[in-house]
Amino acid sequence: MRSLVINLDRSVDRLAHVTQQFARVGVDFERVVGVDAANGSPVSAPPLTTTEVCCFLSHRLCWRMIADGGDSHGAVFEDDIVFAPDAGPLLTDAGWIPRDADVVKLETFFVPVRLGRRRMDVGNGYSLVRLVGQHVGAAGYILSRQAAQTLLRRTTHLKAAVDNVLFSPTTTTCSRSTIYQVTPAPCVQAHRLSDDNLLASLQPGPSESRKSFVDRIGAEASRTLAHFRNGTLFGTDKVDAVEFRRA
Repeated sequence: MRSLVINLDRSVDRLAHVTQQFARVGVDFERVVGVDAANGSPVSAPPLTTTEVCCFLSHRLCWRMIADGGDSHGAVFEDDIVFAPDAGPLLTDAGWIPRDADVVKLETFFVPVRLGRRRMDVGNGYSLVRLVGQHVGAAGYILSRQAAQTLLRRTTHLKAAVDNVLFSPTTTTCSRSTIYQVTPAPCVQAHRLSDDNLLASLQPGPSESRKSFVDRIGAEASRTLAHFRNGTLFGTDKVDAVEFRRA
């Protein structure tokens, strides 16, 4: 299973950071040159910002590599990721991934999420559980080759940020996918950790916009429909947050 890391040519500090992170867990990675918003947006896709469009296009580059590759799955990371010390085995062998999995979310945003009750042991103290509710963030995830092909077909016109397309049931693409969450999470973005000195040069992206009341109602309706589709409406638990294993 290939590990692909999105990195801008000008982000030398981030490349050094992510290189150290992968060396720490004993995994090789392939650098994917990201689409730089500093050069302007190659396409116009309102209401997305230039940064959101370029981020999305960068992820689509990775999806294309997975879709056209020979592996059954591929992992995609952003270059500010921090790994748990024992995350390596999850990235070197795809044998633990269920056959019905379209997407496996590896990171946590430290927000309350709704998960299925059935947990599958995938070794080394990690479990795999169905992700039924919203858990945005696209800094670390795994795609099946078929899912990558489907995502490419469904995102020829960009209508939402990439993490919403992947992990928010308010989007059709997400609500039609079978998504799993690894718990505890084997990775997290650097700026989400409490240790401010971990990587001072890596700053969070644009702040998340607050949803209006109507948006929140729509999101809940979409989540309910997704529960019905997946047969998980009465078999889910809402947890405070997916933990990150620091040591």
